Amino acid sequence: MKTEPEKSVLSSTPISPQKLCGHRGVAAQAPENTLASIARVRELGLSWVEVDVQLTQDGIPVVFHDQTLSRCTNGEGALKDTSLSDLQTLDAGSHFSADFCQQQVPTLAAVLAQAHHDDLHLNLEIKTYADTDIAALCDAVFDCLSASPLDERQVLISSFSLDALRYCRDQRPSLARAILWEAIPDNWQDYRDLATYSIHCHYRALTQAQAQAVKAAGLALQCYTPNDPQEAAPLWEWGVDMMITDAPERYLSAD
Repeated sequence: MKTEPEKSVLSSTPISPQKLCGHRGVAAQAPENTLASIARVRELGLSWVEVDVQLTQDGIPVVFHDQTLSRCTNGEGALKDTSLSDLQTLDAGSHFSADFCQQQVPTLAAVLAQAHHDDLHLNLEIKTYADTDIAALCDAVFDCLSASPLDERQVLISSFSLDALRYCRDQRPSLARAILWEAIPDNWQDYRDLATYSIHCHYRALTQAQAQAVKAAGLALQCYTPNDPQEAAPLWEWGVDMMITDAPERYLSAD
């Protein structure tokens, strides 16, 4: 039976920025997955940021969540059918605010450079869809990481795709890995070899028993995307290590 969260005194207690990860940068304050959004992470004092990566038509890894362009840019069509040069003509900020009209969809290389500059740890989600060439995407990510000044020890590879995690395990075993699930399945330990660092799940789908089991297995536990500190408060007591949130600033001061 699922254990329902209850009110907690932690809901009114400021949380350390070291226990928070900015989701797609700080998506409540700037357009998601842009350099402007990622810059807000260090400005708030956090040391972790989560972003999504996929490939352009010409095989360049870029930081973008959706399969299609329309929600987060003024373009249309699928990202995978768009070249990098065409992608960089698009406005990736005005949908959020006119103040961000100069923002573009950034390359992974640019994000890695900013993470190095800001001394951030990077939770890099391998974003896959039904037609994603997983090997090509992972290989392009590996090449970017090898060329980047960011220390590999500051990178965590996460994915909902078990196939992507298997590929990373086999081809780049030195990279830390996390499994993403909406809800942690009963047989999650069958996939224990795919997670070297952590398990991530939706905060509303987690049970206290699952949290205890993950922690007992020696893994970190992270939840996405709780933007209300009061709602998330009981999860700290269950042993959750980090919240991946659009609005980390809400956790940094007492209610």
